[in-house]
Amino acid sequence: MSRQTKPGDKAYRTGLRGRLTALGVADEHVPAWVARDLIQECRLRPRTAWRLASELSLEMAAHRYNVVHGDPRAGMRGSRIWEYEKWPDRGVRPTLPTLRILAQVYGTECGSLIDLRDLESLRPKELAEYRSVFHETATVSQPAAVARRSWGSPATDPHPDGEVLAEAVNLTKTNVDDVQIEDLWSEMNSLGDAYPRMSPASVLRQLSVMRARLSTLIEGRQRPKQTRDLYLLSAKCCAMMAWTAADLGRYDLAQELNSAAWLYGSYADDQLARRQVRSSQARVAYWAGNGVESARLAADGLRYRVNRSVTDLPLILAEARGWAGVQAERQVLDAIGRWSRIEDTDLTVADEDRFFNISKDRRHYMAGTSLLSVGRTDLALAELRTAREEHLTLPPEQRWEAMELMIQIDTGRAYLRLGELDGAAEELESFLEADVAPRPDMVRSMLRVVTTELAGFRWHGSAMAQALVEALLDVCTSF
Repeated sequence: MSRQTKPGDKAYRTGLRGRLTALGVADEHVPAWVARDLIQECRLRPRTAWRLASELSLEMAAHRYNVVHGDPRAGMRGSRIWEYEKWPDRGVRPTLPTLRILAQVYGTECGSLIDLRDLESLRPKELAEYRSVFHETATVSQPAAVARRSWGSPATDPHPDGEVLAEAVNLTKTNVDDVQIEDLWSEMNSLGDAYPRMSPASVLRQLSVMRARLSTLIEGRQRPKQTRDLYLLSAKCCAMMAWTAADLGRYDLAQELNSAAWLYGSYADDQLARRQVRSSQARVAYWAGNGVESARLAADGLRYRVNRSVTDLPLILAEARGWAGVQAERQVLDAIGRWSRIEDTDLTVADEDRFFNISKDRRHYMAGTSLLSVGRTDLALAELRTAREEHLTLPPEQRWEAMELMIQIDTGRAYLRLGELDGAAEELESFLEADVAPRPDMVRSMLRVVTTELAGFRWHGSAMAQALVEALLDVCTSF
């Protein structure tokens, strides 16, 4: 008795791939041909056909979905992929964002995963949303290798008139060399070094130009190591762009850039890239108002071990600051304790990690503002004073201009907590005397915090506090 097989099973697909290869179909075109055959000949639905054409199990597809999403723990499961494939007969309707990510996983267009039955099952409002992808149909172009081959000659012809040799030689061609790769790394590191003394908008523009260059290079042909280098450059470039986009208050853009950076780092399978992206993600999440997520991302970044030239300090402090955002005192003190035990160790930071390894003044500031958020005012004030001392010892070209402003604001807040309005006024008045210039969005955020605290019940009867509130509000509106 013969065993009954499923339409489009593994044996069928293997045979189909062999036939396509014999006809000279290039490897990159094979999945599209297989998917079309599974839909037309085996009557499979598009989402199932494309997954099988990509030779992915349900769990493998879910894992890759999470990677493309930007977080391997995003939560997609194989059972949910199955439910998407069974809709509309049963299961769950996939949303357009879900379809777009699945299309990236399978290497196709969003419209290739939708058929007439899907469209007929949509309500009018849903149909209007899907209309934007109607034109994204699954197209399969005939590969050049098929067009060039003489149909009278078998694919196994041992004398293909030099075609095999020509194709092999073509593999050695590259649109980038090792010198260019080194120059790109040097330019990237130079932009990182210039960040403290340049406006965020200027840094973002220059990084955008570099990102466009990298994208153009990736579209060409390189040797595998060069392609991986371009992925790593793109990962760092996108993470740095996200960092500076957050300075401008463009948090949606920053999150999108960080997702792209994570994807590049994951494809390159590089621990340092993953770590750097987590640093950027934690920073963006915190200033976007999600302290718990910021702490989680920072803690996850610490899992990616590299070498001794990469320090844990910034990620530990990012974890502390994230927990401080929700006043989780125990977690904050635990992280600050881990940081203080290694802060003064003599550590030489590698060039490739210098941008994300924030300077010592900024580290003490992060410790101070975290302690201040959980009511440890005396400890916070000590860290903020150290931050100012370290800031002044830096060469002028290495000082992040916003750091002095942030130190002044939080030192003023610390004095307010101690009931010392005169001390707070001294800090904030020197801030008010500074030149008005484009400043990172986080300076404005902290100005709002201190203004709210000054306007609180404790200082209602103080003319000095009222005058400071009015002056600070004027500064906020001038940003």
